[in-house]
Formats: sequence, structure tokens, C-alpha cells
Amino acid sequence: MRNKLLLASLTASMLPLMMGAQGDGCAAGSKSPAPDVRGTWAIDYDDTIGVEVKIGGAIYNAELGATGGSVTINHAGKPYTFDLDCARADVLCPSEAWPNKVVVEQRDVMHQHQMVVNLPAADCDGELEQPAPGTCGAGTSNPSCDLVCGGNITVRTQQAFGVIGETGDSFRLYLGGGVVTNGVNCAMLGYSLADADLVTVGRGDEAWEATDMKAGLVTIGYAGACLFAGQVAGTDQAVLVGAELKFTTGFTGAKQ
Repeated sequence: MRNKLLLASLTASMLPLMMGAQGDGCAAGSKSPAPDVRGTWAIDYDDTIGVEVKIGGAIYNAELGATGGSVTINHAGKPYTFDLDCARADVLCPSEAWPNKVVVEQRDVMHQHQMVVNLPAADCDGELEQPAPGTCGAGTSNPSCDLVCGGNITVRTQQAFGVIGETGDSFRLYLGGGVVTNGVNCAMLGYSLADADLVTVGRGDEAWEATDMKAGLVTIGYAGACLFAGQVAGTDQAVLVGAELKFTTGFTGAKQ
């Protein structure tokens, strides 16, 4: 699967999103043994992308191929087009947020379930500001009225924190987010994750090691307004402030 993915046109038909592992993120404080996940992993992606567009209480789903252009849905009798171009520096698609080669570390010998990966992340190069009135709160992509970026959003490398499940059979990696879009540039929403099941050998002894990732799923969330392509009137913009766009890609991994 190419690192750069473009989404094809989206119909409003209700198609199921791809299913993947449900990683266990509850064992961060565990002091029990965990499989050794340290090392370089090669990641391979599915040839389909699951998309979910939410505007107000309406949700539009589709399963798409890895080629195409923009995403268009019809909501309340009006067409809305979202430009999800992964060539944009401020948009991280699943295969970029969780790249095709990653180095995983386990740094705390007392907490073996904790894992660290260096990944690209969106960063604000300006001041964080209070969101404009009416653009946050219940029903929007910024329900807690977190600060928004007052400048451009660029991509940098940061450490992402992950957790291996208590049984050692899965992991959940938190891809970042939390910086809310400024309506022009994009930032991942806080629920962006990578989950996968782990295949291990040597369970129960000192050589317990993870060798493969299976049933993986990368989930990336964006505020819909930052991906809106085209001129919008004030009334339409108010609708789109609360829009969210989520897209998912399945993956597998092998330790090299």
C-alpha cells in the first residue's frame, strides 16, 4: 500500500467500516511480564479505506479503494465536499501517522506493558487561542472547548505512547491529537489510534517475544471543517463546525 493515500468519492450509503483489533489500553500501570515488542517492524496496509463522516446527528459511511480524490456527501439536501488530500503537509493519512516502518521501544523494565514509538504528529507553530463563540461545546468536534491553533499546523516527530494488553495478545497506540483544528489547517483529534493483535512465541518464559501484528486498524479523526474544500456561506459554515471525519485502514506487521 502506498504511503500516500487519496480518498475516492464517498456516497451516502450506509456501508460498514472495516473491523480490526480492539487494543487493550488499560494495562499501562501493570508490573506483570509482557512480550518483548522491541525492534523494527515492517507494516503492510490493506487496499481499502473505511470512511465515516458525521454532521450533527447524521453519519455517512463507506468503504473505499486507495485511489481517488475528494469526499462528497449529501446532507439535508446539500452536497458537502471534503478535501482529504494526503499530499498536504498538515494531513496525516493512516499509513503516515503509523508509517510502513516503525521502531518500538520498551524503556521501563518495571512496566513492560508500556511501549514508545517515534511518529509524525501535527504541531501548532502559532499561539493557542480560545475557540470562537459557537464553535465548541456539545455536538462539535471540540466538546471541551480546548484551545485552538492560531497559526499554521505543521508536522513534526514526537513520541507516541502505547500499551500492551495485560494478556500480551494486543496493543493500543495513541497517535496523538488534542490540538484542535483552526478551521484552515488540520490536526488529528484525540481519539486517533492504532490497534492490533500480537502473535507471540515463548509465552511464560524469559524469551516471550512478539513476532507479528495481525488484524490491525489505524483510526484517524479530523474536524470536518478543516477539510472543507470550496466556498461556504456563513450558515453552511456553522453546520460544518461540528462535522467530524474519521477514516480507517487495516494493517499487519512483522518484526524484522
